Amino acid sequence: MVLCLAGCGGATGYTSNTRPMSVMVPATVSVSPNGTPIIVQIYIDSPSETAIVGFVGLPGGVQVKYSASDTSPSGDLIFTGSKIALPGSYKVIVMANSAGQSASTSFTLVVTAATS
Repeated sequence: MVLCLAGCGGATGYTSNTRPMSVMVPATVSVSPNGTPIIVQIYIDSPSETAIVGFVGLPGGVQVKYSASDTSPSGDLIFTGSKIALPGSYKVIVMANSAGQSASTSFTLVVTAATS
């Protein structure tokens, strides 16, 4: 005897309620080599409350720390430049991974000249 309830069969017409993940940061971030932290917002739209964030293209002498909020992967990026950071403009890619999804975007990081 075979019993089949409503909904048996293939996944034809199935749509997921999970929307694609996205990540947004300001288009330009300016950092001074004097060690003063610069805080900017990172917005991560994800089905999860946590994310792993990484960067490609950060110049030497610039560090960034990611700090999420308590209820969302969105939060703060804290940039700090040191004396060895060379002035210039750098294209940096920020990548976020969460709940099996990933997203990336790029921004321009400007390291300003040291002032005396």
